[in-house]
Formats: sequence, structure tokens, C-alpha cells
Amino acid sequence: MQLRAFALHPERNGAARARARTALDACGVEGELWPLVEGAALSSSDLADTVGAQLFDPAYPLSLSTGEIAHFLTHRQIWAELQRGGFNAALILDCPGPIAPDPFDDALDLALEHLPALTLIELRSDPAPGPAVLIDTLGAATLTIPQQTQGRAPALLITQEAARHLLALSDRIDRPMETFLHSHWHTGLRCASICPSGLGNGPDSSPIPQPSGAWPRVRYDLAQRKYLRAVARLSQNSTAPASGGLIR
Repeated sequence: MQLRAFALHPERNGAARARARTALDACGVEGELWPLVEGAALSSSDLADTVGAQLFDPAYPLSLSTGEIAHFLTHRQIWAELQRGGFNAALILDCPGPIAPDPFDDALDLALEHLPALTLIELRSDPAPGPAVLIDTLGAATLTIPQQTQGRAPALLITQEAARHLLALSDRIDRPMETFLHSHWHTGLRCASICPSGLGNGPDSSPIPQPSGAWPRVRYDLAQRKYLRAVARLSQNSTAPASGGLIR
């Protein structure tokens, strides 16, 4: 399998670029540094062309920040690069923390063995909560297909096929990239997970935005509970393959 690594980093942050270089050098896969799209540089017309509300169920309860939009656009750039570059798959290092070599090597070897079938695998610092189908293990690394996944992973592997599929579904976006990836009832692609991966979340990972003020907080909490109930129901009833990968 022709695999290419992409280490994401904020372009104007020299320390972050150095951390991305360290992660790229340590991952053992040939690749390149890839600057994140700058959210502050997105024009109002760019945002209007990119973002649409309530594109699929359940409606996401928060407005997207420019940083989240830029992060999603960065991943779409890499998905498009996979179509142009002749690589079978990408390892996307998403502003991770330091790499612990031995557990990372086990996680990567396990992922590469199953990637052709599963097409999308997250390398996570924490396991996804709730039910999951166990696929395989290597050393301490455990490969599962969670019923419902939350949060951003410090790295993921994606095949050209999965990238092409996700590109076609994301001309317009209404939720963060990781939330979109986990919406398998909509994408038809159930994301696999490996943990432990030897990776931690780095200091450049974007925090989840929070509403400000007492009443916005109350309204958000109510909307979030409704949203999570809908996600749980849709995850449980999803037609995406329970053993992972794309509907074919």
C-alpha cells in the first residue's frame, strides 16, 4: 500500500510547526508538513459557500467556529490530494502530541493490516465509550468498531476510496469534521478505532467551542441533550456495516 503522511500545523506558529515536524519524523512514514487553512483568512463569501445549516439529522446544536470550518477544509484538501497524488491512503497527523514509538508502531501495523477493508481508522488516545465490535489486537493496541464515537483523534488513516466518498458528501458542511466522520448513518462509512495508539492530543488541538452567558448555556445544554439522544438512536439503527468500512 502506498501510504503518505500529512502532519497538520498552524502555519504562523513556529513551535507548532516544529512539533508537527517531530511527529512526522517519528511516525516512520514518508510525508510532508501540511498547514491548516487559516480560519481568520476565510471571507464571508467563502463561509457562505461552505457552510449550510441542518444538512442531515440530527441538526448540530452549535454554530461552527471559523477554526472548525478551516479544520474541516484542511482535511478536505488532503482527501482531494489523495485523488491527485496516486497514493492509496493517507496518515493524517492532526496536531498530535509526542509519539511513543513502541505502542505507535503496534497501532500503525494493526491499522495497515485492516485499512484496505475498513477504509477509515482513527488512532485514538482514549477509547470510544459504549458498545463496540472487537476486530483484532496487536500488543496492547486494540482495533474496534464503536457503535458511537465522540471527539477528535490525534491521527487517522484513510484510503483513497473513503476520501473520494467523503469528499462527495461534504461540498457543504454543518458540523465539525470529526462529528461528520462519526455520522455513519449519513455517510454509510463506519469509522474504526485503535487505542492505545502511542499518541496524545497536542497543545494545538482546537478546543470544543462553548456558548457564553447563563441563558445561552442553558439553551445549549437542552439542545445538546436532544442532539445526543438523536445520535444514540441513529447510531444504533445505522445501516453502515457493523464490522466497519463502507456500504458497498
